[in-house]
Amino acid sequence: MPKSIFRAGSGPSLPPKRKHDSITPSTPGPVQEGPAQKKQRTQGPAAGPQPTVQKPPTDPSMHAAYDKMAHEEMLKNPKYKQLADDAAAAQDKPVNVSTMTQVQGGMFYPGKGQVGLRPDFTGPKRASVMAFELTNVAQQSKFKKVREDAFQTEINAALGKNVVGGDLNARRENFAKSMERIEYNGIQRHHEVMKDGIQNQGWPKEMDRFGKRLEGADPSFDSYWKRQNDKDTKTGKSHSDVYRAQFDNIHAKAAELVEKSKQQQGVK
Repeated sequence: MPKSIFRAGSGPSLPPKRKHDSITPSTPGPVQEGPAQKKQRTQGPAAGPQPTVQKPPTDPSMHAAYDKMAHEEMLKNPKYKQLADDAAAAQDKPVNVSTMTQVQGGMFYPGKGQVGLRPDFTGPKRASVMAFELTNVAQQSKFKKVREDAFQTEINAALGKNVVGGDLNARRENFAKSMERIEYNGIQRHHEVMKDGIQNQGWPKEMDRFGKRLEGADPSFDSYWKRQNDKDTKTGKSHSDVYRAQFDNIHAKAAELVEKSKQQQGVK
């Protein structure tokens, strides 16, 4: 893979190139023949006008060229290509990747059909997170079914009908757990794709962000679910709290819809 694709970044606001920021083993530069020249103490700054210091880019798509090149290079891996195809088919169009300011490392925004990645994510880490978000896109039908089933259940609950899943708190937990299970399946697929790329395309080992988890801390969904409920020290919320908030929104919309229907029918 060309060295320029998986560097830390080219913008002045991004960190410099670090070790292992290339997805393929780097080729050592030419060795200088003869003894190295010592720098003279009297040597001053280069004559002539000095380059203007550029301001950090503010364009949210400042990684666009990098993301496009990285994606196209990873498409050479059959498993990644199949993942990208599944993601595109899930939303009937290619996935758009953009730099976003967000707490989570990566997020998929269904309405925009867009994957958002944090601006400080560069090199192999950025490419790896991008690939993981594609697994979420590819599983949109599964996420959608869980949301639709939850909405129908909350409609029935608002109508006073008997519903499965227990009380409101239990239904909220079941919703979050179901969504996290889908993500866990995505992690397993991500591991398969990254492992194949490492073995066959020479990708850096750190691309397989979840390999050690699946073999160590998260050998099963139960251990994964427990860790997803650990609170973030900065936000005070866990990853699963995102899905609990989604459920509360579904519950509120269902209750609102039933209330409006009753008012229109004159039912108290």
